[in-house]
Amino acid sequence: MKKFPLIVIVLLALVGIGLLMGGFKSFFLLIISVIIGTLIFTLLLRLFASRKTDSNYQKAVKQSKNLHDSKKKTKKKRKSSFKVIDGGKK
Repeated sequence: MKKFPLIVIVLLALVGIGLLMGGFKSFFLLIISVIIGTLIFTLLLRLFASRKTDSNYQKAVKQSKNLHDSKKKTKKKRKSSFKVIDGGKK
């Protein structure tokens, strides 16, 4: 397990004390505002990132995949390593 340097622990402790010095009300307002900001940011990012591509482009990609995927090697069937033993009743 990797240990944190002493300076990081001291800085985190000072940050925690500083957040709590303003009172619990300001601490919770800070947490809520960070959560709301993160939600808005992710929603905007998904909105702009999920734009549909051109349908003609999608058709061309599908056709290209069909052309180039046919060159795959076919797998050989291997002989089974299990042997069938016929047992007879006495």
